[in-house]
Amino acid sequence: MPRPRIPGQAGFSLLELLVALTILALAMTVVSISASRRSPSFEIQRLSGEAVSLLREARLAAQSSGRAVRIVFDADARQLKRAGTEPITIPEGVNVDLVSSASAGPSAIIFFPDGSSSGGEFTLEGAGRRERVTVDWLTSRIERQEPR
Repeated sequence: MPRPRIPGQAGFSLLELLVALTILALAMTVVSISASRRSPSFEIQRLSGEAVSLLREARLAAQSSGRAVRIVFDADARQLKRAGTEPITIPEGVNVDLVSSASAGPSAIIFFPDGSSSGGEFTLEGAGRRERVTVDWLTSRIERQEPR
């Protein structure tokens, strides 16, 4: 049996309050996600993640095809690329440095079918953030090193 209402006494039910809080929480989540994606720091993190993915795909392609696969950084086009795949374009304002062995040639990392590589280090820097992606020459281990 519902309680009789007393004149002048108004309010919200518990269910109405929970629905309002849920909507508010969802709205705050959407705003925080969109704000972090626009952050220049997020851009550096995203680019280093894409570089790691490209390098891992190249390592796997070399081992499965039995042929060496080369990753090249084209400084003029500001792209990190492998033949036959979509290049990663580095936006202006992001400094890039690729250190590789002399045998791979300037600005290149080569993965060999036996699981080894020429090794190298790819550094992205901008907006107060620096991330390095390293490739071990012996094991071809690809590691992303975030700032501490």
